[in-house]
Amino acid sequence: MHKYPANARRHYERLKRFPEGLLVMGDALCSFNPTYAQGMTVASLEGLALRDALRAPATSTPLWRRYFRAAARAVDLPWSLVTGGDSSYPESNWSQPLAARLTGRYFTMVQRTAVHDGAVFAMFIKVQNLVEPPAAFFKPAFVLRVLRVARQQLPQPPPAGAVARAT
Repeated sequence: MHKYPANARRHYERLKRFPEGLLVMGDALCSFNPTYAQGMTVASLEGLALRDALRAPATSTPLWRRYFRAAARAVDLPWSLVTGGDSSYPESNWSQPLAARLTGRYFTMVQRTAVHDGAVFAMFIKVQNLVEPPAAFFKPAFVLRVLRVARQQLPQPPPAGAVARAT
């Protein structure tokens, strides 16, 4: 059980003004459903974004704006991963473009295959923990492996709520 089983993102990079001397990091900038275990990694990436903003040559652009733009770029990829994964839940109520729906279906196939194939599981963990980029899921050898294992009529997980009803 998690106290906040949801994702929340705040777009400070879109602000016109922000108080000088203050910045926002971690869950105050973007918080993730804890089941994905990406919060600390993304907070570290935000820290790197701050380091880079502080090291950049002085310009007329305020520090907060440089930092929030860099932090937004650091958050974009993990954000798309978790929101794409959450779209497979029956409770999700947002519409997505066709490409996002197809990618979400493929990621669901990757997740189901990972239960039965150690190499797929290892890559899934690496991508989920931001060690490998999501593009690793689309390398031809990996896609073929996922499709080959998925074709084997793997047992499907029970529908949402079935375990709760059974117990």
